[in-house]
Amino acid sequence: MRDTPMRNKTSDEKDYRAGFSRVMWFAEQAKRQGWKLSDRQLVHEIMQRERAARIRDKSTLPIVGRDVRSAAWNRGQADALRALLRAQREHYGKGL
Repeated sequence: MRDTPMRNKTSDEKDYRAGFSRVMWFAEQAKRQGWKLSDRQLVHEIMQRERAARIRDKSTLPIVGRDVRSAAWNRGQADALRALLRAQREHYGKGL
């Protein structure tokens, strides 16, 4: 699992951090509720975010709308999900 490189733009970096922090916020809320995603669910979500980033990169259409995010946003979310998956595997791999 390697982190995806991104272009060196200020707006991309801001979007990346926003996407990353959003997933981490949701993860903290889920943890407070006692919820846990399975490894399979996390991998599925990572694949979906990576796919969305690839589609956004290939698209020539402008980004328009409330729910449409940049490729950097999706990469940030995918990397946050990877970090959660790594942490979860380490935690449960030690038998805790």
